[in-house]
Amino acid sequence: MKTLPITRRLGLIAAALAATALTGLAQAADPVKLKLSSFEPPMANITSNVLTPFAKEVAAASGGTLQIDVFAGGTLGRNPTQQLKLVTDGIADIAWIVLPYTPGRFDDTEVVGLPFVSRSATETSVALHRLYASGVLVGFNGLKMLAVAATPPVVIHATQPVHMPGDLKNKRVRASGQHLTNIIEAVGGAPVSLGGGQIAEALSRGVVDMTLNNWGFVGDFKVDEVSSQHLDVPLGAVAVGIVMRQDRYDALPPQARAAVDKFSGEVLARKLGVAFDRQEKEVRERVSKSGRNTVTEPSAAELAEWKRVVEPINEAWRHAKPRNERTYDAFVKELGRVRASQ
Repeated sequence: MKTLPITRRLGLIAAALAATALTGLAQAADPVKLKLSSFEPPMANITSNVLTPFAKEVAAASGGTLQIDVFAGGTLGRNPTQQLKLVTDGIADIAWIVLPYTPGRFDDTEVVGLPFVSRSATETSVALHRLYASGVLVGFNGLKMLAVAATPPVVIHATQPVHMPGDLKNKRVRASGQHLTNIIEAVGGAPVSLGGGQIAEALSRGVVDMTLNNWGFVGDFKVDEVSSQHLDVPLGAVAVGIVMRQDRYDALPPQARAAVDKFSGEVLARKLGVAFDRQEKEVRERVSKSGRNTVTEPSAAELAEWKRVVEPINEAWRHAKPRNERTYDAFVKELGRVRASQ
């Protein structure tokens, strides 16, 4: 057998070592892949205008260390009430969640649900995230909240005219969150808990008589197609969030964590609020011009009656636990700072 010259053998060995090193570098450069779950369809407001751009921006800023794949339309889990569990069980790495769907855990965020306190999703989202970032809010152990935000205030959508609190008496009213439940019960209504995708059918079949939702929600879930009467009385916002498990976040490469940090936090909370508010305006205008729906602004006397009815319920929440009053005071002060800066 012919023996290769030593220089040739050394060259082949060097080439083999270089190829092995390049293979190792290529393997090391493979990005970490995260799954982002959305129960909305791909073209729905938050998924298309916030989550998908967020995934792309973070990946681009990560220097190739991170890839975020968006699984929309409930691909990883269709039930909106189970999105947090998808994250804690490791089925999804990131999800956007509705906080009242996990009763008893995020009680502090109920502060956004107090009627007549907040005016828009943008100001409420920024104020609420600042409370989270400063440690005022509790209930987030083991979680990394990329954003804590809120919807615009919910209003009433019904199959029959509604003007006064007494119009809810003996009616079945869909709502999420304990505070709205308390309001419904206080005026003699029967609160009903339903997932977003069930509301339109429940209204059309008479399972519920009305529902409390923001206008964007009405557009996403076609509630306006089965309800005809809408009363624009602001009965409090609903807290939402974009969440990771803390240990999953901590395990990311430093460059990937830095990219996530750059596009999350108050920046992301504000983007959620702006997207909610823009959709709120668009859907309300469309429904108002539909010809089949009646959108009513309460008169001064009607608004005063709503405030009279809900104020004792707001007061009861503020004094239900010692920390509620502190949370309320901190939230109102932060709202004032946000408004002053606009």
